[in-house]
Amino acid sequence: MNILVYSGDGVSRNSLAHTVNSLRSLVGQHYDVMKIDAQGLLTEPWEESTSLLVVPGGRDLPYVRDLNGAANDKIKRYVQSGGRFFGICAGGYYGSDRIVFEQGTNLEVQGSRELKFFAGECRGAVYPGFVYDSEQGASAVGIELNSEIFGQDQLGFSETKVYFNGGGYFVDAESTPGTQVLAWYKNEPGQIRHSLSSSATSGLKAAVVACQVDRGLAVLSGVHPEYDASHLDPRNPEYGPQPNVVTRLMEKEHERRILLRSVLSKMGLKLSTMETSTSTTSILPPGAIPGIPALTPLYLASIQPSLTSKLAATLYDMTQIDNEIKEANDTFHLVPSPLHPIPVHTPTTLPENSDGDFEETVTKNIVLCTDGPPAASLTPEFDMGNFFNHLQLVRQQDPSFRFGSSLMYGQVVTSTQTMLDKNFELCQSLPDGFVCNATVQVSGRGRGRNSWISPPGCLQFSMVLRHPVMAGHASAVFVQYLVALAVVESVCCLPGYEALPLKLKWPNDIYAELPLDHPSQAQAGGKPKMIKIGGVLVNSNFSGSEFLLVIGCGVNATNPNPTTSINHLIRYHNKVTGKNLALFSQETLLAHILVKFEQLHKQFLGGDGTGFAQLEHMYYKRWLHSDALVTLTTLTPHRRVRIRGVTLDYGLLRTVAVDEQGKDMPGGPEFRLQPDGNSFDMLKGLITMKT
Repeated sequence: MNILVYSGDGVSRNSLAHTVNSLRSLVGQHYDVMKIDAQGLLTEPWEESTSLLVVPGGRDLPYVRDLNGAANDKIKRYVQSGGRFFGICAGGYYGSDRIVFEQGTNLEVQGSRELKFFAGECRGAVYPGFVYDSEQGASAVGIELNSEIFGQDQLGFSETKVYFNGGGYFVDAESTPGTQVLAWYKNEPGQIRHSLSSSATSGLKAAVVACQVDRGLAVLSGVHPEYDASHLDPRNPEYGPQPNVVTRLMEKEHERRILLRSVLSKMGLKLSTMETSTSTTSILPPGAIPGIPALTPLYLASIQPSLTSKLAATLYDMTQIDNEIKEANDTFHLVPSPLHPIPVHTPTTLPENSDGDFEETVTKNIVLCTDGPPAASLTPEFDMGNFFNHLQLVRQQDPSFRFGSSLMYGQVVTSTQTMLDKNFELCQSLPDGFVCNATVQVSGRGRGRNSWISPPGCLQFSMVLRHPVMAGHASAVFVQYLVALAVVESVCCLPGYEALPLKLKWPNDIYAELPLDHPSQAQAGGKPKMIKIGGVLVNSNFSGSEFLLVIGCGVNATNPNPTTSINHLIRYHNKVTGKNLALFSQETLLAHILVKFEQLHKQFLGGDGTGFAQLEHMYYKRWLHSDALVTLTTLTPHRRVRIRGVTLDYGLLRTVAVDEQGKDMPGGPEFRLQPDGNSFDMLKGLITMKT
């Protein structure tokens, strides 16, 4: 499931960055935290796969301009049908029935708003000095928590300080139907005077409210509980001389995280388990993000020690000083063996990038295991020696296999895909079939530049593949199809595992039938839901006469959350059939996938010379779309079509027009869709061609 953060025009880049990073650190093990703009909210079928929609701080008027009408209608229907909405500062104003902002000044904004989650007025700013795109008006303001809401959570505090910059309060919130006040602004010097109605029994202004919206929930906040003080620079002159806003917020940073965790939990979200204990006085090193595990060393080994020695020599040739390889995106430090001490490198935070994210840079240690795989105690979550043994077994001693012969593993990494794809010279020096895998990725990469913190139990790896440019019968676009097919076939072709409900969703997703552990998990009619458990990402570069491909793959192997996993499917299958099929380990599943993919790729390039045609039957046996009727939503009027398959030249989705009864139209038009040029909502039968 996804958490979507609105990133359209008007959103403050600071608020966007803090929102994304806080959510990733607190709930990123269970949800993909992704950004979405106005066009995406309007045209993408995002509702069923979204657990929370967040509108951060910024400017309310651009939200009105870009979202009024159809996009707001989708948002309202999503929340009314059980969705969750979190509006922060400008997002809080926007989620109210009416806004009154800076009345009587040149910044004045007044008017009604369409969402109306809070059935009243949001009025501000509560404190003076607000300046757009500036920190001059920022404050560390006190808020008092509602003990009836938070008392049972035993937070350890009843009031705290959070970042504020131009936010409002929710007028008459205590008497507004369907509304609970979560926190009030404390009565502090400097607040702008606004008259409170007699219904405001606390005598305080409501800072954070929770609004019941039919079956859904909207939390609106005038303050910024998402702002992480460790990512604010106290030396910024706009904050004033120290001690200033930032130093006051740092004193309460631990409380802020506890409060935000509690709010997210009350919204029904699952919290990440890897939450570090941080005292109120502890100072994190520059660049560290609380709640996100620290990076660990990368161990490089091979199925034969001689392969590691050869690769180590190549890497040493790339070093400059102090055994360091300085690449385009990362710096790597070579450690000669597991017996040598591993240096500690201080991470630093770079300025926000163009997407509004904080980028952390830290030198990454590569431990060269030239005498054989490291001891299992050094890599307790992935036994490299065990993996190579299984690889040999699955290969059946065939010396022609290469994929996975050399492997670099880290328990906690930034992103296996980024380390290979964004460091081109390093990638060029690696052998064909080189694999990088990890147990936890804190910046895992997916399609559309999405990133997330991966959940434990997800098998995730990236692989270097050299694919000939001149193979006209074997277009590189099919590689993504082959990898996804290899994941499914590596399991379902094994004796006894044939009936496991693993399927392919075009172009590169892996789906499964959700086990019916409970009747509520079924679709209408009692059929199991189809749910995504994996996906494939392929990045390409030219290198001489070859495509240098970096293939990224992630599949839920042993984890039941956030959706289901291959092992959960096996357990359920054993339960209903009485069988006793063995579960996969990370090591065995990776070995099976790599061997199956290498077999398919060899056949694709060679075989009878017809490329994907010789694998069509196998592919269609596993995919979900044969003769499915879908609607092309970007045609005017919308057009019903039937899926016929993929073209054998460039892997386009081939569809044909049908009439109102769903029958093929003789001589009717054929529509061909690019693999990466559309959004396919299988569950609703909609295809939207992206622009």
